[in-house]
Amino acid sequence: MNRWNKSFVSLVAIASSTTNASNSLITTTMPQIQSLVRNINSTTTTGSKVSADSNKTKRILDAKRIIQSSDVVCFDVDSTVIIEEGIDELADFCGKGEEVSNLTKEAMGGSMTFQEALRRRLDIIKPTQSQIRQFLVEKPSTLSPHIKDFIDYLHSLNKKIYLISGGFHSLIDPVCKELGIPLTNLFANKLLFDYNGNYAGFDINQPTSRSGGKGDAITQIRDFNNSQLISNNQQVIVMIGDGATDLEACPPANFFIGYGGNIIRESVRERAQYYVTDFTQLM
Repeated sequence: MNRWNKSFVSLVAIASSTTNASNSLITTTMPQIQSLVRNINSTTTTGSKVSADSNKTKRILDAKRIIQSSDVVCFDVDSTVIIEEGIDELADFCGKGEEVSNLTKEAMGGSMTFQEALRRRLDIIKPTQSQIRQFLVEKPSTLSPHIKDFIDYLHSLNKKIYLISGGFHSLIDPVCKELGIPLTNLFANKLLFDYNGNYAGFDINQPTSRSGGKGDAITQIRDFNNSQLISNNQQVIVMIGDGATDLEACPPANFFIGYGGNIIRESVRERAQYYVTDFTQLM
């Protein structure tokens, strides 16, 4: 999950279970997905749902079928595509780790909005352009195990792939390049700098700068991809991530698959219909 899912999981409300939300969207707007769900449910076996007491996975075979039947696969970044939580790493690098941690604890009490928490954290860190460049050299992101293989697999199936993150373009752009994902397929926040390269804020117009922004990003992705279709069939979109803001993006995503390969957030695992701990389980 991006860094905000780790720090501000209590700031987002999970309005309903993924099951009810997904079925509502499917029933009212996408009959072809209803058929997909029926097929998945009719082929579910005891082997597709592993006991939570054993390895925390849920309905792996069904999740694999969903991936195969999808048109678009969207990923969270921090703690999902990469191991780290980028903004926390940046705060430590800039010598502001403890101050940001203290603010995180305050924000988790519900005293501020998501965007306000983001603004206050960045006002503490105040990263300069030169610090960002140095950070990328000294602390490059670490890809999660098997994510490169999974992305290559999705590319081989001609799936459209997007990254949706509450982190920052400047930190995630190298990840896109490493995975062969176009930068135009990245939704993330943008840091602003003055002419001297000093921190000057962030772009509040980016959807991921506010609560519910990942869902807004998926709506934009759906609208764009549907506009490219000759037929009237709508795209089946899957969201994969580790945190609450990923889960709340379904709907408008048709399916959510929880990922716990780096960290398992029990509230997310319990609510998710599908949950994996290794990307090879979806191949």
